[in-house]
Formats: sequence, structure tokens, C-alpha cells
Amino acid sequence: MKAIALLFSLCLTLLLSGCGNDEFQGRFVADDGITSYEFQPDGTVFIVSQDQVITAHYTYSAGKNTLALEAEEALPADLLTVTEKNTLTTGVSTLSRGVDYTMLNDSTWIGHQGDYTFALTFSQTDKGMETYSELVSYYNDDMTYVYQTDDSITHLSGDKLLLDATQYMVSDVTANSLTLSIGAKHMTINKYPKGTAIEFREGYNNIDDEPLE
Repeated sequence: MKAIALLFSLCLTLLLSGCGNDEFQGRFVADDGITSYEFQPDGTVFIVSQDQVITAHYTYSAGKNTLALEAEEALPADLLTVTEKNTLTTGVSTLSRGVDYTMLNDSTWIGHQGDYTFALTFSQTDKGMETYSELVSYYNDDMTYVYQTDDSITHLSGDKLLLDATQYMVSDVTANSLTLSIGAKHMTINKYPKGTAIEFREGYNNIDDEPLE
């Protein structure tokens, strides 16, 4: 049992410290859904809560699996503990892994839910994170589908991903998948190489190709 625990601790330490480098990177969202902690590889962390940004510095202790934070301003917490569930805890609240611009950049994310397929392709430009959206809606009664596209700029705020004015809640974030929710609807989208094409259902025709009666 001790050997297994030691192996787990070692693997977690290597994972979070960049394979031996004393670094910690990523974006974590507090359970209020508003505040995010954005850890940079140079030891800086941005604590963002709506329009307020606190710049702090952190020290990651691989042996203790803790992050000590320091800043000139008052901090919500000055010590965070890294858990085996890939979350951070302050002792009174939990921060969950959130989506960040780095994991979105130059990739395509595709998901399927019921009679819908949704694809998002992200590209970092001087205008921001530009996003090309594709939505396919299938209709089983006449074996047709509607294909719609859109262009937008993506913003991240707490646990939300905004495509211009359209706001999605983000949850269950991993390196290769995340869940988007809007109202009662939700969809898990998975990461693919940028430009991966949607595979349309076999036997269905684009409604725009249907002859007019």
C-alpha cells in the first residue's frame, strides 16, 4: 500500500510540475463560478473576478503539493493544496480545472448530442480568440439536416465561455474534453486537430440541396 501511495505521489508531482520542472500551469475556477486563478509558468498567477485582476506570485512545493501565494494586495487565499482529483482547495472552497485559451488555441472541438452536432475551431489572432462555429441539426422525418456556421470572438469569464453574446457554462474540463451547457441543454465536446471535418450522418441530405417543390 505504501509503495502504491508513493508511486501515485511521484506521478502527481511529475504531472503538475512539468516533468520535473518546478512549474505549475493552468486555469482553475472557484466554486462561486466567478473567480479564476490563472497560473503562468514564470511563477505569476492572475486572480480574476469579473473586472478585477490581482497579480500575485506563487511558489509550488512538490513535496507538500501546495501553492503558496504572495501579493501586495489582499488575497482570497494565500495557500492552496493540490488534490489527487486535479483540483485545488483553500480548506473552505474548491477550485476546479477550467478551460484556458492555450488549450483552445489551434484546435477543433466536436460534440454530438441527440440530433445535433456542434463543432468549434479556435484561432488566436490580434483580434482575440476567433472562433468558427458549425451546427448541424438533423431531421429524421425526411432524412435531412440543416448546416449553419458562424464567426465570433471567444472570451472566458469564470466558468463561462462566451461566443460573442452567447454564453455557455463550462464543466468537466480535461485536456481533451469539456462540457458546454446552455439552459437545460448540455453537450460534451472533444478535442481534435485543427480543421477536423464534421462527419455527417449517412443517408441524410443537406436541406439546401433538396429540390424545391
